[in-house]
Amino acid sequence: MPERSGLQLLPCPQIFKESEGLFLIPQKGHIVLPSSSAENRDILPAARRLQQVISRILQLSLSLSAGRSASVPPAACFCYSPLLPAQGYEIAVGAGGITLTYGTAEGAFYAVATLKQILEQCGRELPFLFIRDQPDFAARGLMLDISRNKIPKLETLYQIVDLMADLKLNQLQLYIEGSPFAYESFPQVWELETPVTGDEILLLDAYCRERYIELVPNQNSFGHMEHWLTRPEFNHLAEIPAGFMLPDNLYDHDLYPDGLFMQPGTFHTGNPEVLELLGTMYDDLLPYFTSSQFNVGCDETYELGLGKSKALADSAGKGRLYLSFLLQIHKLVTARGKKMQFWGDIIIQHPELIPQLPKDIIAMEWGYSAEHPFEADTRKFREARIPFYVCPGTSSWNSITGRTDNMLANLRSAAVHGKENGAIGYLITDWGDFGHWQHLPVSYAGYAYGAALAWNVRDNLEADVAGYLNRSVFRDRSGGIGQLLLDLGNYYKLESGVSRPNDSEMSMLLRSRLDNMGIARKLTPVQLDQLEAYIFGIENRLEALSPGCSDAGLVLRELENGIRFVKHAVQLARIKLQLAEEPAALDPAVIRRQIKDLDLLLHEYRGLWICRNRPGGLDQSISRLLRLREDYTALLQTLPEQTKTLP
Repeated sequence: MPERSGLQLLPCPQIFKESEGLFLIPQKGHIVLPSSSAENRDILPAARRLQQVISRILQLSLSLSAGRSASVPPAACFCYSPLLPAQGYEIAVGAGGITLTYGTAEGAFYAVATLKQILEQCGRELPFLFIRDQPDFAARGLMLDISRNKIPKLETLYQIVDLMADLKLNQLQLYIEGSPFAYESFPQVWELETPVTGDEILLLDAYCRERYIELVPNQNSFGHMEHWLTRPEFNHLAEIPAGFMLPDNLYDHDLYPDGLFMQPGTFHTGNPEVLELLGTMYDDLLPYFTSSQFNVGCDETYELGLGKSKALADSAGKGRLYLSFLLQIHKLVTARGKKMQFWGDIIIQHPELIPQLPKDIIAMEWGYSAEHPFEADTRKFREARIPFYVCPGTSSWNSITGRTDNMLANLRSAAVHGKENGAIGYLITDWGDFGHWQHLPVSYAGYAYGAALAWNVRDNLEADVAGYLNRSVFRDRSGGIGQLLLDLGNYYKLESGVSRPNDSEMSMLLRSRLDNMGIARKLTPVQLDQLEAYIFGIENRLEALSPGCSDAGLVLRELENGIRFVKHAVQLARIKLQLAEEPAALDPAVIRRQIKDLDLLLHEYRGLWICRNRPGGLDQSISRLLRLREDYTALLQTLPEQTKTLP
């Protein structure tokens, strides 16, 4: 970036040059469209957006005009060029004004997104400059988990879509398993919930299309079907209807010392009723989407070949059993006019079968650790000529306030190796395992950094994410909230140092029973003191923040609540250590204070939840925290009589 103006753009453009001179946007200038009516219609969304941006940032009302007029000074001119690539654009600022050149309507829209950031930083006086830009990945998406308790309100989804538009993301997926969608054929599945309806999908789809974002349906269709298969009317469709113990290598033994029982979650592929059920689910869901694509999931099919299909798996192989059913799902999808996306974690375990995948399928290569083998895995899809996306994550789930360094490394690795091996898309995933306790702003850094890399890998490896959050997301006059969020997401680095994939030990402590000492025993009093000091240091920085975004008050409350979660977990670890080493010395007043703190935390959390999300799922989200409160209360019952009374 040029040093003279100090302009900071995210994503950083492919080419950016600045020269001497300033252009002052005229108060009575026009936004000039091409004289061709067909071209005018194509780029009208971009032109209207520029009008709105100038009105909000500069308080100027500029009219649109078709073709130049000698009597009206141009403020900005849109110019079509067939030489520019799809989604590419150019911006030139000189003595004659601002020129936005585009080859497609999307390109014009992205030019406005870049110009918006320039206006935010420069006001009416823009430096002379030239930008030529185009994306590294044609598809740049965000996937939101709406299946693990937290289903956003439509207004929240609109807010996220607006942020995506600013970041030049062009694909949104709402991950569905269970009942976050109101299936018309199965009202009994969701009647006690508050799902997204078909009518709301129509509204969201239109809102996305206005911003050149493709709303892609995403419904798991093989594994992760627990919500359906635990119901009596569907239980017979499960591979193991009674449930099963997860294999030892797939769970954390400190968290689950007695093993991890799983409800039935994988379809029995040999039952023809499964395909009938999926076909009906698809027919309920897909008509509400204009997208030509459909993500059918099919990840983590843990029980496959271990129950009803064991004999077939033993003879033909578990990989072939998986591929056979995947191909049947592919037929359902193509019959409905969609291109199929699927999670690639199972087929990658059987690389010899990858060449047998249909060539019109898209593999979604996902992994969420800094060390995930994106390079090796994507090479397998490339060599088999199977189109694929890379799908890293925000590292927000199971963390309470994020895992910043892991997030940055994971997003970076996916982008670098995805580009090297020819990925056609980059999908940022934002999950909500075990209650979806993290608040939405925790994920914004991952959205911003992932979007920057998806647009231009080379020049965004060191993107100023904190600065972007300060300027363009939170509009923080103190300039401190961006770095605070990044720092808050790194508390996990002060934990025990034991590798906990997709998890943090403070989150695990809050989810475990009070008598489970596995996590706590890995933490030392010194580490807990350091953790607490670190969190208190961040908490003390909250008072200096001055966000100016429309939800500023809510954001600050969400940050405070996330910090309270971590502080409560630190104190919980201390209590567990004392219970393990010297239970007789435990002060009952400590437990009473902990109960009061948890009550305050839950009160805050409930109030924050309904600000952005639907009420359905809240009870399940806090169920483990309520169990922890019961454990605290039961512990008090073991103490001397005079200490039993709760405050």
